[in-house]
Amino acid sequence: MRFFPTVCVCVAFLTSSHAVAESEGAATTVPLPSQRPVALAAVTNIDGGAAFLDAALSTAGLRIDEIRRQTMSVPRIMVSRMPADMHLIDNVAARKEIFLKVMLPLILKVNEEILAERRRLEHLDQVIASGARLSLHDVAWLDYMASLYGVESGNLGELLRRVDVVPVALALAQSAIESGWGTSRFARNGNAVFGQKSWSSHAGLVPLNRDPDKTHVVKSFRDLKAAVLAYAGNLNRHSAYAAFRDLRARLRASGEPLDSHALATTLDRYAEEPDYISHVHTVIDQNRLTEFDTASLAALTA
Repeated sequence: MRFFPTVCVCVAFLTSSHAVAESEGAATTVPLPSQRPVALAAVTNIDGGAAFLDAALSTAGLRIDEIRRQTMSVPRIMVSRMPADMHLIDNVAARKEIFLKVMLPLILKVNEEILAERRRLEHLDQVIASGARLSLHDVAWLDYMASLYGVESGNLGELLRRVDVVPVALALAQSAIESGWGTSRFARNGNAVFGQKSWSSHAGLVPLNRDPDKTHVVKSFRDLKAAVLAYAGNLNRHSAYAAFRDLRARLRASGEPLDSHALATTLDRYAEEPDYISHVHTVIDQNRLTEFDTASLAALTA
């Protein structure tokens, strides 16, 4: 199988950055955590179907068993959409493995980006505590983040409660449940792997069994990463998930790991299913998803 000639790979580079704290006398440059340039591979063309994608990802080094055993990190390969023939795979184990290969790097990448924003917030919090003044650029960024996360401008404490990651096992379990392990029409046709609803008729796909008096659609996304970003943003912003954020903040404050099982107990409002929390716990346990909680993306390379 020839991987690179048949799969389009895009490469992007990130450069190092610094924050500037301004005092009345002079500007002081405060370095952020060091960042090396990174080559990011993104799979964009997967017209060969699920079997082709599975083989291509394995060839590129994305092997679930090795990731479970922590003998390898997760290659930075981001698949843009779910294979259209996922629902035709009869072998349940094979279907689940393809789903994990697709979703795991995306969840890790979104968490990485959120964590970078969180670290910048923590850094700016330290700058403010030191008595130094922020640069206009940093002030504008804080205002933007406050607006994005629905926080009153200047409330850095609440912003830090919201700008945080979702445990990998929890995100994998919820996406598996909401998308039927990537087999649903919404996942295959609209990249909707978390079942988010919209009341704009042009924003997504109409459920086939929707009650006549209902008007919602299942929201579609331009690609799978956008769906993961929207899912994390939903948990981090919506008032329905304040308990999730409260528990996560308490775990952070006590230095404990972000426990997927414990955090799942706060998501009773995520779905109408009466035993939804139990369902999430079962999917996590039966598929050993907590083994991915310590997974990490491959190191950034110059």
